[in-house]
Amino acid sequence: MKPASKLPKLALVILISFQLLIIAPMLTNNNLSSFSSDDFSEIEKTKDNTNSQPSRLFSNSIENQTVIIHNMEVKIREDHSLKIISTFVVANNDTEPMNNFYYEINKTISSVFVYDPLGYLPFTWQVNPSIGNAINITMRYPLLEDEIYVFSISYEIVDVLYHIGNPVEYHELDFEVIHKRYSKTFNLEIALPIYSALLEGDQPFAYFPTPRRIYQEDSTVYLVWNYEERDIDDEEIFIVRFIINGLLDNGSPNLLALYVILAFLGGAGIAVLVGFLIYKKRLKPAETELVSSLLTDTEQEVIIAINQDSGVSTQRRICEKTGYSKSKVSQILAKLEEKEVLTRERWGRTNKVTISNPSFKTLGQTKEEKSETK
Repeated sequence: MKPASKLPKLALVILISFQLLIIAPMLTNNNLSSFSSDDFSEIEKTKDNTNSQPSRLFSNSIENQTVIIHNMEVKIREDHSLKIISTFVVANNDTEPMNNFYYEINKTISSVFVYDPLGYLPFTWQVNPSIGNAINITMRYPLLEDEIYVFSISYEIVDVLYHIGNPVEYHELDFEVIHKRYSKTFNLEIALPIYSALLEGDQPFAYFPTPRRIYQEDSTVYLVWNYEERDIDDEEIFIVRFIINGLLDNGSPNLLALYVILAFLGGAGIAVLVGFLIYKKRLKPAETELVSSLLTDTEQEVIIAINQDSGVSTQRRICEKTGYSKSKVSQILAKLEEKEVLTRERWGRTNKVTISNPSFKTLGQTKEEKSETK
């Protein structure tokens, strides 16, 4: 049965657009950050795991309800579970007010939340062997004839992927959708796990039926299907086959994941190198200050005089450069030799003096001389 809406077309379009604009941010935010922990605890209280038939709290039948738009987002997680958000734009075609929305899910589900643009909606959740999960949602206000309403149902499904190992290793999702109400528009989007890729080749095909659109965003592949005019109890099966995290169909590594790892390691290496250079640059002045603090002024003058001769000089030239007497220079050299700064050896009628400690070889040098020393 396809009930016709009694709203004027222009008014209907304006009303739908307004409510979709309100709920759009919520459709793209899967963490439900607008709900508090108190809201979630209230939701868990509404779950009823009895085997009794679910009570239908609304008076009008599903034949008098039209789903104008049904957007279903399916996220395949890395742990192989599914995160599903179904957003409905519904219209009441009955003269009686619509107080509840009854929804059946013939799969094992968990973590059910229901909300509209204003926040959390109360609901009852019953599990029945014959129909699966029955969710009865209380509308925020009674929906009168020809009025429309927007809300979302979020839930999770586990253990729904098939692992195929021969002849090619891949994972397969067989996702069934049964329309319990007449739906004017049904949109389905399935997101693969991050860094996953669709199976290549035609044996078997990567998907069925053919999506209207396939695109990639932030290392995630998305498949999109769009349908019009779905009758009550119409059924679709969507099959997606893909490779998870790193293995392509030929067994070679996923280059995208490899590039990410290499980029991370390269960035870490550059950070370490930059940190070392900064540390080294800051350390050099500290070394110079430490060297200077170990020497007296006269000792520093003698070291500078030796460095002016490229670190090797004679006792006679040191006397000439510093103006100190031979006996004073001899005393200073003896102290520096005790500190293991330099060595002395007999060289004709004088002594040959060599700076032996590298830390003192740049004392008194300019930046250009220091760079040449290195």
